[in-house]
Amino acid sequence: MASVLCSRARLVSYLPGLHVLVHRVTATKNFSASGSLSADEPLVAVTSLDMGLRTVWPDESMGPFGLQDQCFPLPANVDFECHREGLTEHRMKSLGDKIAPDMLSTYTERHKLILRQFIGDLFVSESDYPPSSKNVSRPEQCFENSSVECVIQPCPELLKKDFRSMFPEAPPTGMMVVTVTQRTQNDMTSWCADVEQEREKMLNKFVDGAKEICFALQSNGFWADFIDPSSGLAYFGSYTNNTLFETDDRYSHLGFQIEDLGCCRVIRHPFWGTHIFVGTIFTDAPSNSLIMRKLQGS
Repeated sequence: MASVLCSRARLVSYLPGLHVLVHRVTATKNFSASGSLSADEPLVAVTSLDMGLRTVWPDESMGPFGLQDQCFPLPANVDFECHREGLTEHRMKSLGDKIAPDMLSTYTERHKLILRQFIGDLFVSESDYPPSSKNVSRPEQCFENSSVECVIQPCPELLKKDFRSMFPEAPPTGMMVVTVTQRTQNDMTSWCADVEQEREKMLNKFVDGAKEICFALQSNGFWADFIDPSSGLAYFGSYTNNTLFETDDRYSHLGFQIEDLGCCRVIRHPFWGTHIFVGTIFTDAPSNSLIMRKLQGS
């Protein structure tokens, strides 16, 4: 599970898969383009932060028939000390086998990512690295275990007019832009059967995930829509002549770099280069709203 890095007005979150991002705002536990967790997505146990070993108190209304904490088997919640030590050790061992791996991996990776993102925020370019930081991982090495980046930011002032023409139904103020970048195995500057197959797979994942996220935003009283990468048009909104494809120069205002290779144009990510597939969601939900905080993972 990833934490959120606040930089300037951008909220950046790195995740192991798109299904985790969707799970933040929906009740679906496992997500993929086919409706269930796909084989290539790691199984991520999304656990509550306050989950742990808890004492089960008996229901007073049920009396002796209520659920009894086995650590205190005698009346008035009394036990034998030796019994409790043995039983507690057994419970800790059995529960630890089920819960500890997920919890430890979750918190360990979370703390590592927070530290690495902090380092990445400090050292933003090659020339900024002081001699003493040679043993510190460079920022692009910090995200090798992540496959999805979610960036939430206010619509740039230069793009407001263009983006509003793409969504005639959108409210007049307060537009937020959510860019979802999926990391790909193939370099998207080339074109072959493997690239085409992976792009189709990423497209389906994004469209299915964006629909779920938009439905969650709409159910909370906000307007939300997204760009269908296959057509460059609004998915829910009415047709317009204004399109947004992932090689559009407007993405340069959203944290990407657009390069002209002569034969084609490509979009480049700061850390993942051209091994990416980008999708964009628009909403009027403010970043401090409950649903958007869920999307941020906070």
